[in-house]
Amino acid sequence: MSSRAWTWCGRGLRALAMGGWLALPAAGWACPDYNAEPDLLRELEPAATKGGLDEAQKTCLEDRYKEATVQTVKDKISRVLLVNAYAYSTKYWAQLVQRHLDEVDRSDPDIAYLYAFYLFNTDRNNAEEVIRWTETALERKDVWSGAVYVSRVYGLYKLRALAANALWAMAEDRRARGEKGVDVDKFRNDVKVYSREWLDFAKVAGRDTRESAQLCLSAANRPIACGLDGPPK
Repeated sequence: MSSRAWTWCGRGLRALAMGGWLALPAAGWACPDYNAEPDLLRELEPAATKGGLDEAQKTCLEDRYKEATVQTVKDKISRVLLVNAYAYSTKYWAQLVQRHLDEVDRSDPDIAYLYAFYLFNTDRNNAEEVIRWTETALERKDVWSGAVYVSRVYGLYKLRALAANALWAMAEDRRARGEKGVDVDKFRNDVKVYSREWLDFAKVAGRDTRESAQLCLSAANRPIACGLDGPPK
């Protein structure tokens, strides 16, 4: 997981490498005004990376989040809550992600990347949302570099193609049950387009192309439509 997705300052949770826990708030602990002093949020990072914020701290952050009128501060508070939740409950983390996307920022490719995989692995009926968030992440893929870029972009192209294939299969089932007006060809064409992009990237990145080629051929039926001379070996 890229630390960039969770750092409220965008430079990484350096506390993760440092390790250690913050002491739990003592009796009579007063909730800091993070809206007035957002730098105080740094003090929560070591505990948050391990899911170590206690109920008082989480309640405090939630209250300050609701009070925040400056969007950048709201973003910082939200990211601390996301870090903390991801460490112990991906289900709760997903709820916070949805709020973050609805209320704070929809453009962060790291959050979109992780959320797309969470949705796909949770329920295949999320396929349309999976495609939406893979495309959000791909729109800003240039923020990554090196091996991270290759791994994430390859993963996103693959995930988008598999989600499209799930939609195609569901459309075929709906038509088989007699449902009218199901545009199966539209879903099949999406699979062809997305799997071709996955295949092309796999070639450039030096990744195995067999799976992407097979999926593309299942939708295109002609090797040339997938940029191939013949069936994958």
